[in-house]
Amino acid sequence: MRVSRQRFAVNLDLLTTEEVLAQAEARLQARVLDAALEGFKAAEHAGADFARCAAARWLCHMLRGDFAAAWRESDGIRAFGAPDPHRFWQGEEFAGKRLIVRCLHGLGDAVQFLRYAPALRARAASLTVEVPPALLELAPMFDGVNEVITWGERAPAQVPEWDVQMEINELPYVFRTAAVELPLRVRYLRLPAALLRESEPRVRDEGSLRVGVVWASGEWNPARSVPLGLLREILRTPGCEFWNLQGGQQREQWSSLEHRAELHAAAVCESSIPHLAGVIAQLDLVITPDTLAAHLAGALGTPAWVMLEYAADWRWQHARTDSPWYRSLRLFRQRAAGDWSGVVREIRQALRALASAKTTNRLTEQSIA
Repeated sequence: MRVSRQRFAVNLDLLTTEEVLAQAEARLQARVLDAALEGFKAAEHAGADFARCAAARWLCHMLRGDFAAAWRESDGIRAFGAPDPHRFWQGEEFAGKRLIVRCLHGLGDAVQFLRYAPALRARAASLTVEVPPALLELAPMFDGVNEVITWGERAPAQVPEWDVQMEINELPYVFRTAAVELPLRVRYLRLPAALLRESEPRVRDEGSLRVGVVWASGEWNPARSVPLGLLREILRTPGCEFWNLQGGQQREQWSSLEHRAELHAAAVCESSIPHLAGVIAQLDLVITPDTLAAHLAGALGTPAWVMLEYAADWRWQHARTDSPWYRSLRLFRQRAAGDWSGVVREIRQALRALASAKTTNRLTEQSIA
């Protein structure tokens, strides 16, 4: 269903509230953000649910990089809603109080927002971070993180006492982060020397680019994943050695390729995420969709090229080729939903140029020597 921006204003009385809302959501999915914002305002005026419209406007603002406007929407949602029965942070001051931060969403979310730990410790009397079991060993390696707990079989016998609890995805809002303040820390994940030694990739050709590859994202959003077969030409790039960083069942797809790289990094599982981070820290480049590897590379300051679906997540904003959250990341975006061909072509060209430059520099250094 298509509607012009003007019709939101002049033909509002000809549309039902649900039609106005559906058209605004279609605009948002198509990333026509100005029209989507106008549509959600019109939908709310027509009687649509305030929280639903405000949350959608929040998403529009974050995609545009207008964090201040997004926080105003968050303020409105918080003021409109009922008190949280689970006693999560409701805007109260937490200075001098015992604070627990819970990482209840994806692993990448935890990695992205643990950057706020030093700022939290500077204000709170104490800080406890609750992470998924898969991150229990890695979490203490982030700046500012000391006391870490998890749930399930490895949960502590007694949870530390706390006065205020927060969900980690709320931290940019808690600090009312401005886009110009990012990245707060370029590198905020620091790995022990022993882990780096254990994880060091062994290369056959010291002059080659060491490139890690991930192609499949989480199962909850298959649109983020790139079919491995599409990456064949990338994996044939001269001057590169590749490492399989893929986790889960998709990892074994690597063996089906006629031309494949040496399998080096361990699979991503509960016991190997620190090892994965150790390998990433010592690679020249990581090529990955929107998944954990992208966030680990960003937190470590390792260059990474991130393959993004057309309607990418808000954290990557819209139409940018860089990330304000991570300076070491470069973004390659679909130009049409579901079409990875342009992304693969751009990465293949960029990788050939990068490998060629490294080879030229090595030959120059050898001739000088």
